[in-house]
Amino acid sequence: MLLIGLLPLFAVSETIRLSYRETVIQQRMSELKYTCNMAAGLMEGDSVGASLTDEVKKELNWIADYVGGRILIVDDSYRFVFDTFDIFGGRYCTSEEIVRTFWGENYSAYISKTQYLEFSLPLSTRRQLSVMDDTINGVMIVSASASWVTQTIDTMTKQVRLLEIAGCMILTALAFLFSYISNAPWNKVLLTLRQILEGDLNVTFEAEDGYNETRQIIETFNKILERLRVLDASRQEFVSNVSHELKTPITSIRVLADSLISEENVPVDIYREFMSDISEEIDRETKIINDLLALVRLDKSTSEVNITPVNINGLIEQTLKRVRPIAKKRSIEIIFESFRPVTAEIDETKFGLVITNLVENGVKYNNDGGWVRVSLNADHKYFFIRVADSGVGIPEDEKDKIFERFYRVDKARSRETGGTGLGLAITKSVILLHRGAIRVDSKPGEGTVFTVRIPLKYLP
Repeated sequence: MLLIGLLPLFAVSETIRLSYRETVIQQRMSELKYTCNMAAGLMEGDSVGASLTDEVKKELNWIADYVGGRILIVDDSYRFVFDTFDIFGGRYCTSEEIVRTFWGENYSAYISKTQYLEFSLPLSTRRQLSVMDDTINGVMIVSASASWVTQTIDTMTKQVRLLEIAGCMILTALAFLFSYISNAPWNKVLLTLRQILEGDLNVTFEAEDGYNETRQIIETFNKILERLRVLDASRQEFVSNVSHELKTPITSIRVLADSLISEENVPVDIYREFMSDISEEIDRETKIINDLLALVRLDKSTSEVNITPVNINGLIEQTLKRVRPIAKKRSIEIIFESFRPVTAEIDETKFGLVITNLVENGVKYNNDGGWVRVSLNADHKYFFIRVADSGVGIPEDEKDKIFERFYRVDKARSRETGGTGLGLAITKSVILLHRGAIRVDSKPGEGTVFTVRIPLKYLP
């Protein structure tokens, strides 16, 4: 940022310096030309040589001394007829500058190396009455010291350099001030990030008044931090639930085993009952572990899927065939409605879990003598599975929680039916793995409807 500010400063100062230098040189050149034109106006005669009277020569010498330089005059034969230094008198010269001046083009230059101003003036001493313009019959060449010009330019350059130094100091101070002000919020952000890195999530990014972009970034950080808090709370709850769910069957097994060990001559029927209970608890523990492993595999970002074209109608019928015996024990009717044959690209094994979990939930959380209705439909892009039941329903404030791990609406019924609280979490993970969506509509006492939408063609 400092460099961006210094570049225009140097550019402006250099422009001012060059412009002032050119102005001073042109001003000094104009003054000298005016003085020499006054002297040239005194020259009258048939030729340049004849017009160089003693008075004119005296005036030219005075001007040369005044300007600290030299004056030469060339006639129309390109011969030097006057030289204030008395060196070139009588010699000839056909330099480009002299020839061009005879043609009417003036020459002027500033020689910075020698610090001299040089210019040439055309002379017209013969007056021709037949023409309106004077005839050029001579050239005056002036070389004048420009030390005063150089000193003025040097003085101006020093002043410009001082302004540049002052400007640099001001810009540097402003840059540090701006850097301090603009970095203040970020220093607080870094401090907060270090606290988060150390494991403290009970902090907040402070959004102070400043740039809109800074406030937006800080607000985004706060949203991310809030999400981290939610995830951390979910993780802690998950670990607690896993510990509890795994511990419960083990505790039951331990109690049953201790009861058998503590008593002698246990009757066979009681022994078999206790062993049967132990076996059920082992099955329950195994189911929890298997569901946890399934969730872990589904949670991996590189979770592998075996996509093949599958007859969805046949997959649903096969699943319902396995669940009907369970439903029959409670006189629950399972109905399947298919509106058209559907073939889609899915992982048959994983998607089978979706249908199984939804239908089994419809049976578990249903009333005796109730019904579960499964329907299948499709359009040109998606297929839809709808699982409706006449069960107990889900309260409105718990609909968003049913897909959380180990969450149960009716904990007592879940334990009676052997539920682990992981079925819907697995269901949602599989659906998302297939780039699909799931929706739930329910009212307490009126049943529940799950609607699943899956693309017919798998989207990697």
